Amino acid sequence: MPAPYLKRYNPDDDGIRFQELTWIGNRPGLEPVPDGIIGDKMMKGRAKSKVLEQLSVDDVLRDEFTLDEINDLNDYYAWNTFDVLAMRATEGASGMIPRQEYEILAFMQEFLRYPEFMQLITDKVGAEGVIEIGKSARSEIGTKINAVHDWCLSACCLMGRTGLLALESIKPGDYVDELNTILKFGQRILWGKRQDGWMLNSQDRYRCAIHEPDLVEKLAASVEEFGDDPQTGAAFKQFNASAELLSFFDHYDCRLGLGDTGPYIRPDGRVMIVRDLFVNESVYHWSDVCGDLPHCFTLVLMIDVEKMGLEEIRVNDISTSFTRPENYIPHITGGSVWVRQEWDTPMEEVYNIPISDLGDHLAQIQDATFKMYDKTSRMSRRQLITNGIYSYYIDMILPHLRKAGLYDEVCEQLDFWEIDKRISELYYEVPKRGFVQAVVPQKLFTGVGALPIPGSERTGRRSKYSFL
Repeated sequence: MPAPYLKRYNPDDDGIRFQELTWIGNRPGLEPVPDGIIGDKMMKGRAKSKVLEQLSVDDVLRDEFTLDEINDLNDYYAWNTFDVLAMRATEGASGMIPRQEYEILAFMQEFLRYPEFMQLITDKVGAEGVIEIGKSARSEIGTKINAVHDWCLSACCLMGRTGLLALESIKPGDYVDELNTILKFGQRILWGKRQDGWMLNSQDRYRCAIHEPDLVEKLAASVEEFGDDPQTGAAFKQFNASAELLSFFDHYDCRLGLGDTGPYIRPDGRVMIVRDLFVNESVYHWSDVCGDLPHCFTLVLMIDVEKMGLEEIRVNDISTSFTRPENYIPHITGGSVWVRQEWDTPMEEVYNIPISDLGDHLAQIQDATFKMYDKTSRMSRRQLITNGIYSYYIDMILPHLRKAGLYDEVCEQLDFWEIDKRISELYYEVPKRGFVQAVVPQKLFTGVGALPIPGSERTGRRSKYSFL
């Protein structure tokens, strides 16, 4: 009898609910939208254009979106943000890092600055080259060109737009040309990575099985079966938990340090997840405490879905695997660990570590985590928020700049690490009147703040022509 989760891949299946909340949206009078597969269907059904359907390369190479396409993407990303973040928001935070404050400031910084960088990349490598940057993820592990970074290119800029609209710093009709640049760059990267016509995992029933077959088989062949050896399984799971904690902490309490792909359905019926854990991002000054740790550990997880009774698995658009039942960790029956020393280490130099040899690496991870706590605890609130802005604003586009060979240029010529004056001034505004704690979640998670661009069609180019 087929495992229950396989029903989710039937076109007529509507999936199951992972949360009770629903998305209200920015168009009064329409029915609220739930999470999951049925939510994706509803959003596609509401679209006025075909931009949410499977796209051809010609669609993606076209430089201009219509106004209907921009608004359809704006609406879908707003729902998708609810879909992934409303559930994630229940996880809480470390308590040391003011995450809500730095998040909205970083999002607004991205909306104002990313279009220039995205256009620069496109000008250098061409539209086809942008697609190739996305495609590179198919043959690599330990790469930050992954679901969460690629999603952030558009989704987080749109959240920044929502924040600026809520502060009345901009109007719904401002920055249309920049929106086109943001959404087109994100579309090309995402389409290139998937190569199946879709942009987002949610559009394909939360599948992100993007790796080329030969890489999948190489990783599967490296798996050590735990069998009746509880020590091997315990050592692997402890390493996974410790490396994941450090990957979060090094990226300031966020998911940019983690990247899952899958599910890869294996011949024996198990599901394989490939997980990148970035434990040492050398571009951050605070990563000095990570010492000689590699850039990334990649873990291969084999899950016994039959024993688990798996009903649904989502590898969502922020690179994270969620399941029902919720806890899949006890059902990991095999695994392996790979190392990518630097972000640009050639794939032929990425190597496998036997689980029995993980002890020294685990000790390094635990030591770095302790030092990170100690270092972070002595930072001022301003420094924590500034570092948090960097962790989002720098990291979300960093892998794409690196791949295009433009990171040094944008640092030297475009002041990449500088914070826009408008955002610096908003640092003092966002804590007031419950903006961060109440207004931002209400505007973002319900979708009411993701206002559409007014007008019946897009005519010409429009930026922000005045500050009144």
